[in-house]
Amino acid sequence: MYLGPLYYYLLAPALFLSGLNPVGPAIANALIGTLTVLLTWFAGRAWFGKVAGFVSAFFLAISPVAIIYSRSSWNPNPAPLFALICAYSIYQVWQNQKPKWIVVTAISLAAALQMHYLCLLLIPFLGLFWFLSLRSQNKLQKSALLRSSALGFLIFLLIMSPLVLFDLKHEGMNFKAFKSFFTDRQTTINLNPAKSDRFLPVLETINTDLYLARQDLDSVWPLIIFICLVFFALVANKNKSATYLTVIWIAIAVLGLGVYKQHVYIHYLGFIYPAVFLLLGLIISLGVTHKSAIVKFLSLSLFVYLTFLNAKFSPLWQQPNRQMQITENAVDLIIKESDGKPFNFGLIAKQNYDESYRYFFENKKAKMIRGEAGVTDQLFVICEDGDKCQPEGNPAYQIAIFGPAKVIKTWQINHLKIYLLKKTP
Repeated sequence: MYLGPLYYYLLAPALFLSGLNPVGPAIANALIGTLTVLLTWFAGRAWFGKVAGFVSAFFLAISPVAIIYSRSSWNPNPAPLFALICAYSIYQVWQNQKPKWIVVTAISLAAALQMHYLCLLLIPFLGLFWFLSLRSQNKLQKSALLRSSALGFLIFLLIMSPLVLFDLKHEGMNFKAFKSFFTDRQTTINLNPAKSDRFLPVLETINTDLYLARQDLDSVWPLIIFICLVFFALVANKNKSATYLTVIWIAIAVLGLGVYKQHVYIHYLGFIYPAVFLLLGLIISLGVTHKSAIVKFLSLSLFVYLTFLNAKFSPLWQQPNRQMQITENAVDLIIKESDGKPFNFGLIAKQNYDESYRYFFENKKAKMIRGEAGVTDQLFVICEDGDKCQPEGNPAYQIAIFGPAKVIKTWQINHLKIYLLKKTP
């Protein structure tokens, strides 16, 4: 399934301003992550108070998962921001009778769907509160909401139109993939939630990866305590509307992912990151403002413990892998050794593609020729697996298409081994 182009439209200015340097989009993603933290603080403060807003934003800011998915350029990374805007705007429609906010909901939903298709789970969440809004309003308010909803729907279709046009051009490629996903249920989903055994693993993933800094404590007690604290928040908090919205936001995600038969990666949950930390902020704020000294002590202890855990296992302590610098150094060496002549290029790697290297070749206007466009007199091969590679006779397409060849020269750059091959007589 192919995502829409909105992510690339959003990142294009950053790439342009950085002079086509890949760091530009990465910086833009970091700024989006920072904006998500600020909006989490704003929403938490508006819904649950100053303490909850601070705690929610604080833990989102230091979360190892949030940091990891905010420091590089990848389509799912902005999903938390757009999901949060969806939730905040539908709350404005539902509780504050501001129907024009539904347009913001439609725009942010269209954006979220183009970041990751699991944001489809936002639709039942938003649809529920739209229906509650419509049901609770008088005739005049309903009319205003329906007009705004119609406008929002048209804008939604406009934003999604490139994806529709893509599908029309490519014989319904995405439509067929969606159809296969929902009809071939033996390997993808179980549409009977009562028979699913995946709900607990999803909750454990939320608990361990988002609250416990990706540390599996090998115990169900943290999960049981968390569920009890959620019930405490539902009972004790005065703004029950915002609490219900936050809990239902998470619950629909758990239900949706609970019927998914395959592994649930943490970035699948991006559209509930803000909700998870808003709930944590609410729970701790209720505790520290409670009359009981014991409850205050336990809440402060939880705050300190989670802060310690997230700080200790923060990716900020890790040394950078300098992947871009190493890639560019390898490209520069190949350009130099090619002696200004055309060359073919291939990559041997278990978990990477050659496009990052080709990006620099094209940006530096190197005379690199794709194998399908023509075979030159020299082939450069980069091996990312050290001495385990065998470039001669390798089945990788860009290497195999070159034909029989022999290694003439080798170089080493960090973990990369670079080979020059020339045709055998």
